[in-house]
Amino acid sequence: MPLKFVWGITGTGFLLDESINLMKELQEEHNAEITVMLSKAGKVVIKWYKKWELLNDVVGRVRVEKTSNNPFLAGPLQIGKYDFLLVCPVSANSVAKIVYGIADTLVTNCVAQTIKGGVPVCLLPSDQHKEPIVTSKPDGSPLILKIRDIEIENVEKLKKLEGITVLSNFSELSETLKKKAKNID
Repeated sequence: MPLKFVWGITGTGFLLDESINLMKELQEEHNAEITVMLSKAGKVVIKWYKKWELLNDVVGRVRVEKTSNNPFLAGPLQIGKYDFLLVCPVSANSVAKIVYGIADTLVTNCVAQTIKGGVPVCLLPSDQHKEPIVTSKPDGSPLILKIRDIEIENVEKLKKLEGITVLSNFSELSETLKKKAKNID
């Protein structure tokens, strides 16, 4: 049985290329079954970065938020139809909502319901380290972003929540997913 999971993307351009490349690798090398879930803001960012066609070419199952429960992924996640839920990148806005129990988007609702069902949740927040992050603008040029204290505080709170594993960087995410895939192969 191949690794089967939902990969959520929220409204940040951080790590988009790396994420799509890893999705491709996991599918090609480990036959992973990945369903991508985009928040409304995630769809806007994917299109702004001109990654919409690439994402849909790489992953056949791309679901875009209509409401916090449509498309209906929370139920299947909650009852274990998927091995786990991964969200990468997670925007500071989504981190704040998760920390304070606000489940008003598809991604934040799926996080809440997945945890309630006892299914693992892994998150890689974009804004979790004190030093500025270097990401890219839609044209590929570098963009340096200062991380605010409130964002660091919210990630620290996120790390204390039951049922959530917070990944500190993309290398850790990649290693975790490859290990999960190899254990299933």
